[in-house]
Amino acid sequence: MTEVAPGQIRGRGLGRRFLIRLSHSRSLKEAILRRELPKTREIWALRDVDLDVEPGEAFGIVGRNGSGKSTLLKLLAHIYAPSTGMLAVGGRVGSLIEIGAGFHPDFTGVENVYLNASIYGLKRTYVDAHLDEIIDFAELEAFKDAPVRTYSSGMYMRLGFSVAMHVQPDVLLLDEVLAVGDVAFQEKCYERIWEFKRGGGTIVFVSHDERAVARVCDRALLLEEGRQLETGPAAEVVRAYHARLAGDTAERAASRNGEPSGPCRVHEVRAVAGDGSIRERFTEGEPMALEVWLYAEQGLEEGRVSVGIRDSAGNDLGSQTVDRVLLRPGQLERLRLHFPGLPMREGRFVVAVAVRNGDGSTELAVADPALELSVFSEDSAGGGPIRLGGSWELPGGDSA
Repeated sequence: MTEVAPGQIRGRGLGRRFLIRLSHSRSLKEAILRRELPKTREIWALRDVDLDVEPGEAFGIVGRNGSGKSTLLKLLAHIYAPSTGMLAVGGRVGSLIEIGAGFHPDFTGVENVYLNASIYGLKRTYVDAHLDEIIDFAELEAFKDAPVRTYSSGMYMRLGFSVAMHVQPDVLLLDEVLAVGDVAFQEKCYERIWEFKRGGGTIVFVSHDERAVARVCDRALLLEEGRQLETGPAAEVVRAYHARLAGDTAERAASRNGEPSGPCRVHEVRAVAGDGSIRERFTEGEPMALEVWLYAEQGLEEGRVSVGIRDSAGNDLGSQTVDRVLLRPGQLERLRLHFPGLPMREGRFVVAVAVRNGDGSTELAVADPALELSVFSEDSAGGGPIRLGGSWELPGGDSA
């Protein structure tokens, strides 16, 4: 592929293949005796994607979960190499793809600024000159000398975003990062993004929030099952995505043995760790949020959303319900249920989500199972499926 200018992106026939091992791990004895190679399955996360982004353009990527959005962003960040096709990204690339990526948990905020800057190839003298500015933008002056493992997900995001914006990138890659943090700082990030764009910087933006894509981006790409469906003005691509969501909702409702179609769907449920990463494996007591994405073509007023958790044997462990949920017509909306410390002990758990009308008399949507989680315990003194989290008071006033 020909040379590209700083901030310019060209991709032709991009594909990314992963080989997934299907068999369980074996002992050395079994490997010697059985000898056959482990069974694998080929998965294409991306297939035949063409990409053209001009310097100074803000380009969005939308699609369902698993459509290949993050994989494409990781190709642009050179985290993955394309399995097929050609890709050229001009100039320095700054990325905020996973909150906390590139941070060492035991380093302080200041030390991680220097660490991230070295990863981007910046000299220490540059960081020396801009350190106060980076910390000030992240609003972390009081925590700059604390280990980042003590940071909340919002603090991770603020520091990571501030570093990414100060490395003088030609291309800035953002993946869902503005979904974390308070509204005031999100607005501050948007102002900085627009300032970066006005200065001629290129932005590639991935988000489940299509309103954010339409707000930030000039053009967008719609992916489905790793293939591009549509490229064009951001507002038109978002409308096309909404139309596919509405069609999918109607198709699924029509296939439910003649049952009447529901006005709402559970689009996605995922678990967000305290550092902002999306995963399904956690440690007992770890902070976590369950993120529920809902879609209602005609909107919903006074909805009731319930999240329940049960163990691998099917025993209900608990549920929580929120009332007066408002869903705007034709928009993906996000709810979050925050856990300051994960209440389950070691085991495998299933999350279910149900949406009902305001008085709870009619079920509008259900996802069961919506998500499966693995929890690992580090407390040898505890037992049972639930973490009590209590503290002992001993005779004489001592505590344990």
